[in-house]
Amino acid sequence: MKWVSVNSGTANETFELWETEEKLANITFSGRTRFARMVSKLGKRIFAFEDRGVFSPKKLIRNEYGIKMGKVEELKPGAGKGFVEMDGSKYFFIYNQDNSGELTIYDESMQKNLLTCSFKTITHRLSKTRSLLLDGKFASLLLVLCWYAFQPHSALGAASVVKQPDLILP
Repeated sequence: MKWVSVNSGTANETFELWETEEKLANITFSGRTRFARMVSKLGKRIFAFEDRGVFSPKKLIRNEYGIKMGKVEELKPGAGKGFVEMDGSKYFFIYNQDNSGELTIYDESMQKNLLTCSFKTITHRLSKTRSLLLDGKFASLLLVLCWYAFQPHSALGAASVVKQPDLILP
């Protein structure tokens, strides 16, 4: 997977999430608010992002109804490592190890690599700050990536349930 910036110089910034040759999602950040609009095969969603913590900064993600969905927290400012909590599960991330521009997400115990996503094409769009979380775009893209990747992509699954009459309730 990789994030690609598709516009620049406008009030709204748009990024696309790609898997090889297929566009998976499109996310647009408003320049004036902390909201983002996401369009994918899973539907259209609006997310709100909130900064928390002074000494240990965190970024929260809320859905369009204001319900907290998850958070991201960096272990040490500038380390490029931290935790993402999403839907009750905790994941460990490492970003830009060996200046690769890659983000790798592991299970909580770091035993299993769950996904890798390239931020290389948009690194120039991320501000150079001491902490990744001070750049709202990085933390927001990370949270949306986790939300999207760990959703049950069940459009195909729903179609197969309809084809099996014994699974349909009367």
